[in-house]
Amino acid sequence: MAKKEEPKAEVPIRQEEKIEAFGARMYVESAKALREVGARVALSVGAAILIWVFGQLVFIPISIGMKPVFGDYSMESIVSFVIVIALAIIVFTIFVDIRKLTGGIAGVLAYEFGRASGEVKIESLRHYRIALDGIIYVIIVSLAYLLFAQYLGGIHEAIPAILLVLIVIWAVFALWRSCRAIAAEVGRYTKKWADELEKRTKKT
Repeated sequence: MAKKEEPKAEVPIRQEEKIEAFGARMYVESAKALREVGARVALSVGAAILIWVFGQLVFIPISIGMKPVFGDYSMESIVSFVIVIALAIIVFTIFVDIRKLTGGIAGVLAYEFGRASGEVKIESLRHYRIALDGIIYVIIVSLAYLLFAQYLGGIHEAIPAILLVLIVIWAVFALWRSCRAIAAEVGRYTKKWADELEKRTKKT
């Protein structure tokens, strides 16, 4: 009768091995994200700048001298509307690509700081991503507003002012979330340092 195989004892995985495995995966994902969307983001930004420049220097000046052909809407308003739609599509694609990049960067940060402290937590990855998303998106939206503002004013003069107020409200909330995420990570490391200091004090 064949002997029953004894169950193999599970080899405990050291914390250092977990950190290295996590870090290797994050670096691979980050490099992949950079390869996939890095060039696409650069091309999208270049396209948005070219459209803005041609709109300001060519299309809008030409449209100002034309008579309205679509009812009460001036040609300047129509051309501005078309350019705004084109810029909106490009900016939206940049937003999607930037989110992939921030995910990779957040993973690298979680690994680097986790390796320094001796532990890697999914919560840290989430905190870093919230912080990066908030800061980078506020920068992108602010720059996008500078591209849109004059064209939106060509459609209706009140649109840029209303949009600016909405962006400011959103930016304050986004930056507040980013600061809270950073504070949570700083608080975690500070607590760990304080606990270690307390242990050393008790030993002495």
